[in-house]
Amino acid sequence: MIFQKPYKPEEYKSLIEDNFSEIWFQFLYFEVMRSRDCVKFMNNSPNGYLILQVISWHHGLVLLSENKNQDRKNFVKKWEANAKPKTKPNKKLTYSLVSDLTGLSVETIRRHVKKLINDGWVLYTKKEGIVYMPKIDNAKKITEYLNPKAIDRFVNLLSNIDKIRFR
Repeated sequence: MIFQKPYKPEEYKSLIEDNFSEIWFQFLYFEVMRSRDCVKFMNNSPNGYLILQVISWHHGLVLLSENKNQDRKNFVKKWEANAKPKTKPNKKLTYSLVSDLTGLSVETIRRHVKKLINDGWVLYTKKEGIVYMPKIDNAKKITEYLNPKAIDRFVNLLSNIDKIRFR
């Protein structure tokens, strides 16, 4: 296997601009298929998917700040652990922050968070904010069903970009 020197950001930008239609539509295909899988996963609720994605992303950032650069196996163990992450007050996830990140109204966020609480995905208190705290079977659904599909699709996207890069 031949390893090439990584591109600098401006070289990636040039690669994308020079091969825009081919790369962009492969990227959009990745996004559309991933979104479709996630919406189905959330019982055909695009808003529910978007909100859980932001909550999951926040949870992942908290885990990453506590445990730098882990392989997937170890990160999944922490992800699925039923222990609440130690969030600092400045890292609290609020309804308004989720609203800002999703573009959905605060009331929509409240309604969906209430459903996510009832479905065993999150906890909420005014002090802690929204905390990703899934039942173990919910956490496993993400790590054993959604993540592997997304990883395979992402690998395919990167492979296609490499084909363009090295031709």
